[in-house]
Amino acid sequence: MTLATADLTSLVSLSLRQVADQAARTAASAFPNLHVSKATGTGLAIPALASGDASNAPNLYRGIFEMGGCRVILRGASVFSLQDARPASFDEALHAFDYLHDLDAARGQLYRVFARGLITEWLEEKAYRTAPACDTATLSRRVINWVQCTPFLLAGASRSFETSFLASLTAQLRLLMRKGPSAGLPADRLFAAIGLAYGSYGTTGLEPMQKLAMQRLAFELDHQILADGGHVSRNAEVLCNLLALLMPLRDSLQAAYLEVPEPINAAIERMLPMLRLMQHGDGRLAVFQGVSRTCAGAIKAILERDKIGGRPVSHASQSGFARLAHGHTTLVMDTGQPAAPGASRTAAASPLALELCDGAHRIVVNCGKRPVCDPDWQQAARLTSAHSTICLDETDTGRLYGASLIQKLFGNAALLSRGQVEADVTTDKAGSIISARHSCYENAFGLTCRRSVFLSGDGQDLRGEDEFVCAGVEDVANADPSFRIRFHLHPSVKATLSRDGASIMLLLPNKTGWKFSARGGRLSLEPSIYLPDTRAPRPTEQIVISGMAGRPDRVQWAFKRIRKQSQKSTRPDAGDAPELPLDAG
Repeated sequence: MTLATADLTSLVSLSLRQVADQAARTAASAFPNLHVSKATGTGLAIPALASGDASNAPNLYRGIFEMGGCRVILRGASVFSLQDARPASFDEALHAFDYLHDLDAARGQLYRVFARGLITEWLEEKAYRTAPACDTATLSRRVINWVQCTPFLLAGASRSFETSFLASLTAQLRLLMRKGPSAGLPADRLFAAIGLAYGSYGTTGLEPMQKLAMQRLAFELDHQILADGGHVSRNAEVLCNLLALLMPLRDSLQAAYLEVPEPINAAIERMLPMLRLMQHGDGRLAVFQGVSRTCAGAIKAILERDKIGGRPVSHASQSGFARLAHGHTTLVMDTGQPAAPGASRTAAASPLALELCDGAHRIVVNCGKRPVCDPDWQQAARLTSAHSTICLDETDTGRLYGASLIQKLFGNAALLSRGQVEADVTTDKAGSIISARHSCYENAFGLTCRRSVFLSGDGQDLRGEDEFVCAGVEDVANADPSFRIRFHLHPSVKATLSRDGASIMLLLPNKTGWKFSARGGRLSLEPSIYLPDTRAPRPTEQIVISGMAGRPDRVQWAFKRIRKQSQKSTRPDAGDAPELPLDAG
């Protein structure tokens, strides 16, 4: 069976399964008849984990709406009746009402009245009938935001506003009951279940929904949160967003002496160590598998509420990530396969990609994903070359299929990976080692890629070895490919290639220096970009080691922190170092 035929077979199988699963969820999604129930007032207070940005409130009041990568200045018209073309991300953010939290944070009666005016306009313009407003993900966000801001919105409100607001919230919850279970993306189904839980507890009158809403939430958590705490999408931003909603819900229930179902408690306790694994020393998320926001504020707020405070695991084998942390240095590596097309729209071909951070400063990163919808950049960010890993003959370790039918079924181009990824993590007094390998290039080049990484106990010495091993596969298209090993640098890092081309000096914003060196390939600095947390791509550089696989069959490289003259070495004796040929530089 050829590679193309195997991919076609996999796509057909995945597509049929996607259609069958969605049909089954739709058929089984009916709640009992709750049309006699309706929201009648403010119920349990479920405040947002973190307050909004009060500095944005004056702009909103002046008619300046900046969201989803687009800036709109109103000229007397309602923001919900604009006819100008705008990116889809703007409409999604507009109808999700996240900005209610900014108006709430401003703590002024003027902004309270303005917020009620926006909701009144939304209702009068019948914006709830538009496609962006009816999207399941946007609907879930809006329900949650309205419930969280209900005390702010209804304090001192007229009876007519309260009646129309609660009637609309009831209608939206009924719509969410119907649409949530049939959503194609697992994360959308889970956020819909959270929205139902918020609505049933955050208002009075919908108490008959509570038990069923919590059952649905427990069911989705059981099916989507892996045993090691990761989400099936492998996207740590999704994990962070889930915790940012689940923890306030749990805390509010406990404060009201209401029972929290055990599956929900158990899922939260599994997720917290996984979030710590994906957190760098700067307090932000590592950028893998579609992360577009590194979520420093949300992570801080989540971990402040973590009463157990457990240490992060070093290897999450089911989620497919490994982490080393010594001294001020952290390293996170992708040691798994991309999520299946039905589980994620942002899965990336990035086996053995790594990120490196020194305290509050990132050194090596992946290109990541933009926070706003930009199809060209989003697709490029899913390629192997956008990650700090090995790339043979500029060929991706997976293939993107973007036919219109595929896009409709899965919501984005489908990524298929043809190989397996395995890893082991060991630690002793000298430091820690990740030994990983993937077979994604076996069919194309007959080679298995192995990456071994050692981080010393003091965190000042990182050594790596990338090896190309013959897999014994016959009739490969190119048995002698070129290789390019990339280390994308964070935009804040200043890199200088030495005159002899043998090493690169890296200067961090705090004036700390690192030296990179390599053996087994030609060293160069090339342009790159960094996408997360930005309105536009940020230019940066990448270290590239290039050569021909098999001449030699391995490449050794090292990042070493430059010690100041007065700094005493705390590094273990050389005799304690692991017996691995990771001695570059």
